[in-house]
Amino acid sequence: MNFWQIRILPVTLLGALLSGCGSDSSNSSPAEPSRLEPNQRYDLLYRATFGPTPNSYQQMASVGYQSWLDQQFSMPPSFHLPLLQSYVIEGDTPTQSDRVAVWWHQANHAPDQLRQRVAFALSEIFVVSRYGASLNGRAQELTHYYDMLLEHAFGNYRDLLEAVTRHPVMGDYLSMMANQHADPQKNRFPDENYAREVMQLFSIGLYQLNQDGTPLLNNGALLPTYSQDDIENLARVFTGWHLADKSNGSWTSKQGDWFQAMAPYADKHDSDEKFVMGERFPAGQSIEQDMAQAMAMLTNHPNTGPFIARLLIQRLVTSNPSPQYVERVALAFNDNGNGIRGDLKAVIQAILLDPEALNGPTERLKEPLISMANLYRALEAKSADPTGRYHNSNGTFFAFGQAPLSSPSVFNFFSPDYAPNAQMKEKGLVAPEFQILSWNNFINISNQMWSATGNSQYDSEENPKKIVVNLAPLEALANDHPALIAELSRRFLSEQISPELALIIEQNLNQLKEHQQNTKVRNALHIILNSQEFHTEVSNAW
Repeated sequence: MNFWQIRILPVTLLGALLSGCGSDSSNSSPAEPSRLEPNQRYDLLYRATFGPTPNSYQQMASVGYQSWLDQQFSMPPSFHLPLLQSYVIEGDTPTQSDRVAVWWHQANHAPDQLRQRVAFALSEIFVVSRYGASLNGRAQELTHYYDMLLEHAFGNYRDLLEAVTRHPVMGDYLSMMANQHADPQKNRFPDENYAREVMQLFSIGLYQLNQDGTPLLNNGALLPTYSQDDIENLARVFTGWHLADKSNGSWTSKQGDWFQAMAPYADKHDSDEKFVMGERFPAGQSIEQDMAQAMAMLTNHPNTGPFIARLLIQRLVTSNPSPQYVERVALAFNDNGNGIRGDLKAVIQAILLDPEALNGPTERLKEPLISMANLYRALEAKSADPTGRYHNSNGTFFAFGQAPLSSPSVFNFFSPDYAPNAQMKEKGLVAPEFQILSWNNFINISNQMWSATGNSQYDSEENPKKIVVNLAPLEALANDHPALIAELSRRFLSEQISPELALIIEQNLNQLKEHQQNTKVRNALHIILNSQEFHTEVSNAW
C-alpha cells in the first residue's frame, strides 16, 4: 500500500470502534491487580496523563502503578493563572490566545499530569465557554475557573459542585449571577437556566437510573428525574447571588470581584417555602442554608453516582462502559470505603484501575486536543520561546474544531449519547467524539501533525514561535527498521502496533536511502499519526 493511501477516514475509525465494542465484564472481579502488564501501563498513562513521554513508562514501572498514582494524587496543583499573568506585559489584558497557550504548556509539561487530565475531563462536564455571555473578553476569569477545577479534581463532589455553582464565570455563563426573587408586578421571575442545567448536565441527568447507569423503567417508559415545577423552585433557591465586592450599586452591573466565589445578597433572595423533587426547603431559611441544602440534595440523589461515573469513564477510558463498570464506579462515589460520599479521588482510582479498564475491551475515539497532546509528549515537544510560551495555540480551535473552554454551548463539543450511524444506534453504542469529526478538521489535524514533526531544529533566534520536537533518538534508529518501528509502537501505540501497520511502514522505509534518516522518521510518524490505531483507543482489538 502506498504511503499516502493510509490517511484514515471517519468510516475506518468507526469500523475500528465497532470491532472493539460490546464489552461484557459481568465476570470481572473488582480486585486490583498486583502488577500491570506493559500494555496496561501504557493504557494507564494515556488515560491518567496527556500521553506517555519517552521516560514516563519506565518511571511507572520502577515505582509500581499504585505508587505512581499515589504520587500523582499527592502533587499540588500546577495552576494556570500565574503562568498566564507571567506572559503578559504589565498593564496589558491577557487574551484568549494567551489562555490557550497556558493550557498547552501545562498539558505538556505540568508534573501533576493526573490532576491536569481530570480537570480537562471536568471542564467537559461542568461546561463554560468563552463563547457565552461576556466571557470572550475574560481570559483571566476563565483561567481562574479552570484552576478551580484543578483545585477540586481530587476533592469531594459536593464541594466541587458548590464551587462551580458560585463561580462568577458559571454565574455569568448560565445567568445565575444577579438572579433575584420574583416580582410579578414587574413581570420578573427567577432565571431558570442554571437550575435546569445543574440537574440535567452536572448532577442527576434527565431520567432516573439504576446504580449501573441503565434507566429505571415503568412499563417500558423512562422516568423523568425532575419536572418543570422542580426547575422553577430550584431557580428560586438560586436567587440572591452576585459578585463579591461590588463596586457599583446597580444590581445588573457586572463590576465586582470575579476571582472570589459569588457572595450572598439576602435582600434579593426568595426566602419563601420551596419544594424540589419532593424535598422541602422551609420558609425563612437563609440564602446560605438554601444553597447548602440544594448542594446536599443533588449530591445525595441516587442518580448522581451512576450519572457522574459514566461521564467520567467516557472522558478517561471508554465510550461504552458496561453496566457493571458503571456500577462499580458509582459504588465508589456512594462510599469511598470510609463512609464518605462523593470522594472524587476514590472515583478516579476506581475508573482507572477497574478490570474493564485494564483488561478491555474498551473503545474510544481520541479528542483532537488529546491526539495532539499525545504527539507533543511522545516527541518531547517544547517551545523555542525562552518563556516557554506555546505561540499560535489559539489556532488549534480552527484546525481541530476544539479548544479548552471554547465549546459552542453548555452541551460541550459533543453529546455523551451521540451515535454517528444507524449501526451503532442499533447496537446501543455511542461514539461521542465523532460529533466533531469532519473531513475538514480531520485533514487539518493531519496537516498540523505533519507540520509539527518538521520542527525538529531548535533555533529560538530564527523563530521563537516554533514548537520543536526531538527526533534525534528516532533518527538514530532510522536505518534499523525493526527497531524504529518498535520504538514508534512503544511511544504511540502502547507497544501494540498491528502487523498490517508495521508492514506499511516497513515498505515505505525500504524505498528510502540510508542518508534519509529524517525523512524516514517523518514518514513513519506520518503513517502512524494518520492511522486508526493512533486515533482510536481500542484495547485488545488488534
